[in-house]
Amino acid sequence: MTNTLSIIGPSRLCSVCDLALKSNVPGTFQPHHKSGVELEQASEFGYYICGTIRHSNTWSRRSGECRSSSSHSVMNLYNAGFEETLEGLVIGKMPSGCCWLFQLWKEPDPASSILSYVPPVSHHDSDLIRLATNWLDSCCQTHTNCRNSVPGYKPTRLIEIIDAFHVRLVLPGSLPVESVSYVAFSHCWGKVEAIKLLQSNLDLFHRGIRIRHLPNSYQEAVQLCLQMGFKYIWIDSFCIIQDSLADWTQETKDMKRVYEHVIFNLCSATASDSSGTSFVARRADLLKPQRLRIHGEVFQLVCDDLLQDDITYCTLRSRAWVYQEWYLSKRSLILGSHQLWWHCKEQLACEIWPLGTPKANRGMWWREVQMLKESAPSGDSNSMDAWSQRVEAYMRTKLTRETDRMVAFSGIVQSFGQSWQLTQDYLAGLWRCHLPAALLWKVTSSAQRSTTYTAASWSWASLAGDCLVDTDKDILHEPCFITVEQIMPLRVPGPEGFPMGGVVTLSGYLFEVVYQSVGLFMGRGDFMVPGDQTTGGELYLDEGSENEQFVSYLEAPDLDDLGGWLEGETSIVFVFEDYLCISLLISQVPFIVSDI
Repeated sequence: MTNTLSIIGPSRLCSVCDLALKSNVPGTFQPHHKSGVELEQASEFGYYICGTIRHSNTWSRRSGECRSSSSHSVMNLYNAGFEETLEGLVIGKMPSGCCWLFQLWKEPDPASSILSYVPPVSHHDSDLIRLATNWLDSCCQTHTNCRNSVPGYKPTRLIEIIDAFHVRLVLPGSLPVESVSYVAFSHCWGKVEAIKLLQSNLDLFHRGIRIRHLPNSYQEAVQLCLQMGFKYIWIDSFCIIQDSLADWTQETKDMKRVYEHVIFNLCSATASDSSGTSFVARRADLLKPQRLRIHGEVFQLVCDDLLQDDITYCTLRSRAWVYQEWYLSKRSLILGSHQLWWHCKEQLACEIWPLGTPKANRGMWWREVQMLKESAPSGDSNSMDAWSQRVEAYMRTKLTRETDRMVAFSGIVQSFGQSWQLTQDYLAGLWRCHLPAALLWKVTSSAQRSTTYTAASWSWASLAGDCLVDTDKDILHEPCFITVEQIMPLRVPGPEGFPMGGVVTLSGYLFEVVYQSVGLFMGRGDFMVPGDQTTGGELYLDEGSENEQFVSYLEAPDLDDLGGWLEGETSIVFVFEDYLCISLLISQVPFIVSDI
């Protein structure tokens, strides 16, 4: 097949990338630069692909591997294409795993405003503010799924931006009677000790604070709000009294309303603490893709890692509290390391694609971000699949205090239950209507229960670590030989006012199994039924260390009459020697088991 590719405008490709794109032999490997150092030098000449790689977060995280003397390589995938896109180049360093995919996306109507927008060098430029305002206005006016909640709600406290130099803490009584539009700020606290609201400095916050005395990321947020015309901002460390347990408990219970009513959620995606800033890897010249003409049609060559760099694997996404904040807000304006992003229930856009990501790659990128926004059920979805996705995403996050695991998830529980009309009991991370299949969760990394009670042992929330919830359709649709006999939610609240668990009683069938070998993942092995070489499967244990798998539970000397721990728990650890499994699909001997 004859390759009719041509560069539009001045070429911004190095000779190797140019040759690979124009090659008539798809799927072949060609040497790229001899070393990472050589690629870095090429990036200084303004070559689009080399520069994008050099300034990516992957390169920054693994600079030692990427800069080693072994050469990179280019794989030409031209003509391997999809319906609406032709794949471009895969540039990787083998066998380290460093890899960057550049794809060719069909350009929108050339007459559209996408070509008139030029990413500014400075992120303080008015063009960037104008772009953010356009995204917001378009969403408010045209997106049915993003309509604001019933007006009138006001948080307990807000930060008022008085002018370009001062902010102050205000209470609802000081706010206008009519509805107030406010922005909520999501950020990483980090280990840097920054100013925060305490009982001792309430008067100071009410009198006012100079903006220049705020941490860098806070200053960035306040200035952006000011430029976009918003007078009020909600910041957790400024609007919750941090040394008052009563205030903290009350405000964390109200997180759902705080974030559901924001005009948008401003996310400082890459700053690891309050002293950091955004757009640290910004290169405006790399935000304008190389344009090419193929078979008479215009395409843009874009790095597929953009979403992962700025959103999927950004620093902010690792924070458990932020998962809830991002999820509950209808709109998010994201300050990435490279560029500005917009994410609402109906659109994902960025400076490279101001009108929204192309339809072809929207499917792939949209799957990455859709679980970050609550949405109404679609025709082909089911609540257990949707819930499992949210649990798995949440369990990849981290907390300073593991005892906050259920608290930081409570707003998602409320919102999800409303959207899916789940009126049955919510049980410490599980929904009653999903039982017993919801008990088939498993950890996929080294995990151990906290020495402080966080949730019932049958819940994924009792462990810290990556978690998978099995939604195997064959299991879920076969006749199930386990019956949920009784559910007794724990009514006594935990020390911070939140439910801590309960008792689930199951009836089913029990059989002995033999644990044969340890697999690649912690706590995973094979099992067989003694005397039956045809029946077996995979066994996952909840906890594990480097050399052994085990289970622990908390034994309390003062168990109350409802089955809830009050204080004085002792952690009991035991290593398995004999295994008994509950069968979902075959019957042996009936039994009844209770767990807490």
